[in-house]
Amino acid sequence: MNALEQEGITWAFGNEESIDKAPSALIVDLTAPDIINQDIPPIFTQRKIPILIAVGRDQLRIVNSGIEYDDFFVLPCIKGEITARVLRLLELGQPSPAPGVIYADDLVIDTNRYDVYLAGKPVLLTFKEYELLKLLASNPGRVYGREALLEQVWGYAYFGGTRTVDVHVRRLRSKIEDANHTFIDTVWNVGYRFSTEKKQID
Repeated sequence: MNALEQEGITWAFGNEESIDKAPSALIVDLTAPDIINQDIPPIFTQRKIPILIAVGRDQLRIVNSGIEYDDFFVLPCIKGEITARVLRLLELGQPSPAPGVIYADDLVIDTNRYDVYLAGKPVLLTFKEYELLKLLASNPGRVYGREALLEQVWGYAYFGGTRTVDVHVRRLRSKIEDANHTFIDTVWNVGYRFSTEKKQID
């Protein structure tokens, strides 16, 4: 795969360890004995990176078996074929994000399934934490006052004060922010906004 690296393309095999590499393309070798049931980690299909599968000549039935992929090649293949296929998929462009899915750097929010992933790993949120995150992430850059967040996430009938918003933002940050990610900005004396910039916390 040195040819791919020479083209500046990061790639990964279809296993859990490959998620941290944030690859440009995923190559799943279905001839490998450690690939069980032809499983592709869901996070790769959610992030919509090109997926290639490698099959042996006796595995061509897999091509039409319903497994999700963008292209395939048969092993053994000719020199340069894998690189050519990856480059072609990247030139075609990334597919449009799935309806109801919000992407923000390594953060994926699936509003249809109420799932949240950070760097490929699921994030467990309470319902209000999720609703707060969805509202902010759906409108990146927009500043929400604490009263507005209280009204839209908790509703008119909620008797708690704006301190509730601060507590939930703090808990939310503890779950989705770390040394490499920050998503929610504090606008002093006003409220909060979902950041439109990729930043690293020092």
